[in-house]
Amino acid sequence: MTPLAALIIAWAVTALWPLLGAAGMRHYSGGLFASAGLVVGLAAMSPWLLAEGRWRKILSRRNAPSLAAMGLSSGAATIIYISALAHTTPANAAIVAQVEVLYSAALSAWLLGERPTLQQTLAALLIMSGTGLVVLTDLSSPRWKGDLMILATPWLYQLSHIAAKRLPRDLDALTLSGGRVFYGILTMAPFCLWSLSHGGRWSWSPEALRLLLAQGLLMSSLNFVLWYMAIRRMELSKATTFMLSYPALTLIFSWALGHEAIHGVQITGLACSFAGAAWTASLTRQAQLRAAPGFTAV
Repeated sequence: MTPLAALIIAWAVTALWPLLGAAGMRHYSGGLFASAGLVVGLAAMSPWLLAEGRWRKILSRRNAPSLAAMGLSSGAATIIYISALAHTTPANAAIVAQVEVLYSAALSAWLLGERPTLQQTLAALLIMSGTGLVVLTDLSSPRWKGDLMILATPWLYQLSHIAAKRLPRDLDALTLSGGRVFYGILTMAPFCLWSLSHGGRWSWSPEALRLLLAQGLLMSSLNFVLWYMAIRRMELSKATTFMLSYPALTLIFSWALGHEAIHGVQITGLACSFAGAAWTASLTRQAQLRAAPGFTAV
């Protein structure tokens, strides 16, 4: 499979995630749904993890700390994100999550020792205006709590990205995905035990189990493998910029499935946040190129 094909499929699967999470929250507590999905995902990848010494690489002292950091950070973010879907709509969650690119830009600026330029500031204002429009509109409804929870997740995903950058380049997509899922299960286990002992919701109904299976197979295995397949063989900035458009697909899916009507506020918020996010990703890429060895201004 080509990197572009992997990226396009990952983009479509990611767009389904808010809808899947919202459906799962009708049957499970957020932590239990996310963690059980990781178990399903690990089981699905197990035949391939047993090959080519992948488990040895996952458990090695060199890789384990970074993989564990990835699992903990992304696992915690996933629990918060899915739990937030009990309070807000899938489309709103996808739009508000666009703020993640601001965390990425701030991190890049800090690592490169650069002050934000006027263009970076304007791009950030575009993102904040888009997400702010959605959040402020929701302040008069019960959805505001979910929107604020979504805003709390991007920095955790950024920590996961930092940990991933410390890993050797010779790890393939399956090893990265398997390690992230395996350590995510280990680090989330205490929380799951606490949730079960404090009234956490769990269902054995056929519909609930189908949703759990979809969460594990699509979001906790296939999506991870496809994403790492793409970014291992193409520029991360280009892949990230493409993925920024997934909320538009989430909005279309949500409307087509009859989950919510599309409002002008959502379209305007999406347009502003996507424009700002794409602009920010482009500026970040330019800054990284300037900082690269051998760069010569023309």
